[in-house]
Amino acid sequence: MVDKKKALVAIVGIAIVVGVAASFSSYIGQVEQQTQSTENEADVLSTIHLPPLLGSQTAPVTIIEMGDYQCEMCKRWYDESRPKIIENFIDTGKANMFFIDYPILGPDSALAAEATYCADDQGKYWDYHIILYDYQGHMNSGWANYDRLKSFAFNLDLNMDEFGECLDSSKYDERVKLNWQKASAGGANSTPTFIIVNTETGNEEKIVGAQPYSVFEKTINSLL
Repeated sequence: MVDKKKALVAIVGIAIVVGVAASFSSYIGQVEQQTQSTENEADVLSTIHLPPLLGSQTAPVTIIEMGDYQCEMCKRWYDESRPKIIENFIDTGKANMFFIDYPILGPDSALAAEATYCADDQGKYWDYHIILYDYQGHMNSGWANYDRLKSFAFNLDLNMDEFGECLDSSKYDERVKLNWQKASAGGANSTPTFIIVNTETGNEEKIVGAQPYSVFEKTINSLL
């Protein structure tokens, strides 16, 4: 049997991927409807491909970011608020984080999202996530075209044959499209959008935009 707390953390991520609703109880209902034929929690978790989790699985609060790698406001949040959230909540085990692709700003957005999963095949999802925001350029200027995405992989010492084959084959095209659809269905209509959930109580808050760290600090502390 899967540990209950770990299962709840996972279900928060599952809910976004398979159909997030306005409340945590709706999250659970969506998951149950999608998995009627499964017999237990372990079966449920084994049938869903979650995005990689940043932080401890046992953290009481989960931060779900829905973003676009070309989004200027996502970059601002990444530069200004995220480092303090990592330091004060992720690294201390109080919160963990999922990133859900919401590539609404053009074809390069979706391609960049696919590249993160190709990097994840080699255990470098979050490293690739970081390099995309560190080197973000002007929207659809070519900064995230095939050649640049492969150069980022080279800089991370990835196996270039494996990465190139993954990206060229559009291996993760459907996953990115599914994330996009379900993030939109879950209430995101701009980037970045955040859902912050206490996985023990089910209490949650939604934050829209590149809000300052103080907003996240107050919200996360209210859910602890």
